[in-house]
Amino acid sequence: MLGVSSFAADFLSKTWVRSNLDYGHSQTFVPGFLNLLRTVNTGGAFGIGRENGIVMTILASSIVIAIIAWAWKREKSADGLATIERCGVGIIVGAALGNLWDRFTQHQVTDFLEFAFVQFPVFNVADALIDVGAGLIIIGALFYSKPQEKHANGECCGSDHHSKG
Repeated sequence: MLGVSSFAADFLSKTWVRSNLDYGHSQTFVPGFLNLLRTVNTGGAFGIGRENGIVMTILASSIVIAIIAWAWKREKSADGLATIERCGVGIIVGAALGNLWDRFTQHQVTDFLEFAFVQFPVFNVADALIDVGAGLIIIGALFYSKPQEKHANGECCGSDHHSKG
Protein backbone atom coordinates (compact mmCIF):
# COMPACT_ATOMS: atom_id res chain seq x y z
CA MET A 1 0.00 0.00 0.00
CA LEU A 2 2.88 2.38 0.74
CA GLY A 3 4.27 1.71 -2.72
CA VAL A 4 0.98 2.65 -4.38
CA SER A 5 0.66 5.73 -2.15
CA SER A 6 4.24 6.81 -2.94
CA PHE A 7 3.69 6.39 -6.67
CA ALA A 8 0.38 8.29 -6.50
CA ALA A 9 1.84 11.18 -4.47
CA ASP A 10 4.68 11.57 -6.95
CA PHE A 11 2.50 11.17 -10.04
CA LEU A 12 -0.16 13.61 -8.84
CA SER A 13 2.36 16.23 -7.70
CA LYS A 14 4.21 16.14 -11.04
CA THR A 15 0.93 16.28 -12.96
CA TRP A 16 -0.09 19.36 -10.95
CA VAL A 17 3.31 20.99 -11.48
CA ARG A 18 3.26 20.44 -15.25
CA SER A 19 -0.25 21.93 -15.42
CA ASN A 20 0.22 24.89 -13.07
CA LEU A 21 3.82 26.07 -12.97
CA ASP A 22 5.74 27.79 -15.72
CA TYR A 23 9.06 26.18 -16.54
CA GLY A 24 12.01 27.88 -14.83
CA HIS A 25 9.93 30.28 -12.71
CA SER A 26 10.49 29.98 -8.95
CA GLN A 27 7.75 30.79 -6.46
CA THR A 28 7.72 30.63 -2.69
CA PHE A 29 5.94 27.63 -1.21
CA VAL A 30 7.07 27.61 2.44
CA PRO A 31 8.74 31.01 3.09
CA GLY A 32 12.42 30.69 3.92
CA PHE A 33 12.34 26.92 3.47
CA LEU A 34 10.93 25.62 0.18
CA ASN A 35 10.24 27.05 -3.26
CA LEU A 36 8.55 25.55 -6.29
CA LEU A 37 10.72 25.65 -9.41
CA ARG A 38 9.68 23.55 -12.38
CA THR A 39 12.69 21.96 -14.05
CA VAL A 40 13.48 18.66 -15.75
CA ASN A 41 16.28 16.18 -15.39
CA THR A 42 17.29 13.58 -17.98
CA GLY A 43 19.99 12.18 -15.71
CA GLY A 44 20.02 10.66 -12.26
CA ALA A 45 20.28 12.14 -8.80
CA PHE A 46 22.07 15.51 -8.72
CA GLY A 47 22.08 15.58 -12.52
CA ILE A 48 24.55 12.70 -12.84
CA GLY A 49 24.42 11.25 -16.35
CA ARG A 50 22.38 14.16 -17.67
CA GLU A 51 23.40 13.53 -21.27
CA ASN A 52 22.71 9.79 -21.06
CA GLY A 53 18.97 9.50 -20.44
CA ILE A 54 18.65 5.99 -21.88
CA VAL A 55 21.55 4.70 -19.78
CA MET A 56 20.06 6.32 -16.68
CA THR A 57 16.65 4.75 -17.40
CA ILE A 58 18.23 1.31 -17.75
CA LEU A 59 20.27 1.87 -14.59
CA ALA A 60 17.24 3.08 -12.60
CA SER A 61 15.16 0.11 -13.83
CA SER A 62 17.94 -2.29 -12.84
CA ILE A 63 18.19 -0.77 -9.37
CA VAL A 64 14.43 -1.14 -8.80
CA ILE A 65 14.62 -4.78 -9.89
CA ALA A 66 17.63 -5.34 -7.59
CA ILE A 67 15.80 -3.81 -4.60
CA ILE A 68 12.76 -6.01 -5.24
CA ALA A 69 14.99 -9.09 -5.57
CA TRP A 70 16.87 -8.21 -2.37
CA ALA A 71 13.62 -7.71 -0.44
CA TRP A 72 12.17 -10.95 -1.82
CA LYS A 73 15.29 -12.88 -0.81
CA ARG A 74 15.27 -11.33 2.66
CA GLU A 75 11.56 -12.13 3.10
CA LYS A 76 12.24 -15.77 2.26
CA SER A 77 15.22 -15.96 4.65
CA ALA A 78 14.96 -17.18 8.25
CA ASP A 79 14.76 -13.68 9.76
CA GLY A 80 12.78 -11.93 7.01
CA LEU A 81 12.35 -8.17 6.80
CA ALA A 82 11.35 -6.12 9.80
CA THR A 83 8.11 -4.18 9.33
CA ILE A 84 10.02 -0.90 9.14
CA GLU A 85 12.19 -2.37 6.35
CA ARG A 86 9.08 -3.53 4.46
CA CYS A 87 7.72 0.00 4.70
CA GLY A 88 11.01 1.39 3.40
CA VAL A 89 11.09 -1.01 0.45
CA GLY A 90 7.48 -0.19 -0.44
CA ILE A 91 8.14 3.53 -0.35
CA ILE A 92 11.33 3.24 -2.41
CA VAL A 93 9.79 1.00 -5.07
CA GLY A 94 6.66 3.14 -5.44
CA ALA A 95 8.65 6.38 -5.60
CA ALA A 96 11.24 4.96 -7.99
CA LEU A 97 8.44 3.74 -10.26
CA GLY A 98 7.12 7.32 -10.21
CA ASN A 99 10.41 8.60 -11.58
CA LEU A 100 10.57 5.72 -14.06
CA TRP A 101 7.05 6.58 -15.23
CA ASP A 102 8.34 10.06 -16.03
CA ARG A 103 11.34 8.63 -17.86
CA PHE A 104 9.19 6.35 -20.01
CA THR A 105 6.38 8.84 -20.70
CA GLN A 106 8.17 12.22 -20.65
CA HIS A 107 11.75 11.07 -21.47
CA GLN A 108 12.85 13.14 -18.48
CA VAL A 109 11.99 13.52 -14.81
CA THR A 110 10.04 16.55 -13.61
CA ASP A 111 11.68 18.22 -10.60
CA PHE A 112 10.14 21.12 -8.72
CA LEU A 113 11.12 21.25 -5.03
CA GLU A 114 13.85 23.75 -4.25
CA PHE A 115 15.26 24.50 -0.82
CA ALA A 116 15.22 28.25 -0.16
CA PHE A 117 17.85 28.23 2.59
CA VAL A 118 20.66 26.26 0.96
CA GLN A 119 22.05 25.64 -2.53
CA PHE A 120 20.86 22.11 -3.36
CA PRO A 121 19.70 20.44 -6.59
CA VAL A 122 15.98 20.72 -7.37
CA PHE A 123 14.17 17.46 -6.62
CA ASN A 124 10.68 15.94 -6.53
CA VAL A 125 8.38 13.98 -4.22
CA ALA A 126 9.78 10.64 -5.42
CA ASP A 127 13.34 11.72 -4.62
CA ALA A 128 12.33 12.75 -1.10
CA LEU A 129 10.40 9.52 -0.56
CA ILE A 130 13.33 7.41 -1.77
CA ASP A 131 15.44 9.07 0.94
CA VAL A 132 12.75 8.36 3.55
CA GLY A 133 12.51 4.73 2.43
CA ALA A 134 16.29 4.30 2.53
CA GLY A 135 16.33 5.78 6.03
CA LEU A 136 13.68 3.31 7.18
CA ILE A 137 15.65 0.39 5.76
CA ILE A 138 18.82 1.59 7.51
CA ILE A 139 16.99 2.02 10.82
CA GLY A 140 15.47 -1.43 10.41
CA ALA A 141 18.80 -3.02 9.57
CA LEU A 142 20.49 -1.38 12.55
CA PHE A 143 17.84 -1.84 15.21
CA TYR A 144 15.15 -4.33 14.20
CA SER A 145 16.52 -6.89 11.80
CA LYS A 146 17.83 -9.72 13.98
CA PRO A 147 17.59 -13.44 13.39
CA GLN A 148 14.77 -14.88 15.47
CA GLU A 149 15.38 -17.94 17.59
CA LYS A 150 12.82 -20.65 16.97
CA HIS A 151 11.40 -23.21 19.38
CA ALA A 152 11.27 -26.77 18.23
CA ASN A 153 7.56 -26.30 17.45
CA GLY A 154 8.32 -23.33 15.17
CA GLU A 155 7.19 -20.56 17.50
CA CYS A 156 9.41 -17.57 18.05
CA CYS A 157 10.97 -17.07 21.42
CA GLY A 158 9.13 -14.52 23.46
CA SER A 159 5.87 -15.18 21.67
CA ASP A 160 2.77 -14.47 23.71
CA HIS A 161 0.89 -17.18 21.84
CA HIS A 162 1.46 -20.40 23.72
CA SER A 163 -0.80 -23.34 23.22
CA LYS A 164 -2.53 -24.75 26.25
CA GLY A 165 -3.34 -28.26 26.50
